[in-house]
Amino acid sequence: MELSDKNRDAIARLAQSSDAQKLMELLQKQSGEVKQAAQAAAAGDPARLMSMMDQLMRSKEGSELVDRIGAQAKQAGLK
Repeated sequence: MELSDKNRDAIARLAQSSDAQKLMELLQKQSGEVKQAAQAAAAGDPARLMSMMDQLMRSKEGSELVDRIGAQAKQAGLK
C-alpha cells in the first residue's frame, strides 16, 4: 500500500505532535531501546516493540496518549 502525499503529511504532523513526543519520552524511559525496537520491527521482528507498547498501554498516561494520537489520526483521515 502506497501512501498518498496527504497521508504522508498527516503522519508527519502526528509524529511531530506534543502527544507523539510525550509518547516517545515514555517509551524511552521504559527501556531506552526505542530505536532498536523500531528497527527490529521494521525488519520483521516486532516482538520488542510490541512488548514495549503493551507495557506502555498498562499505564494510565500511556493509554491516554495512544488514545489521543489515534483520535488525531482518525480526524486526519488516517485509518
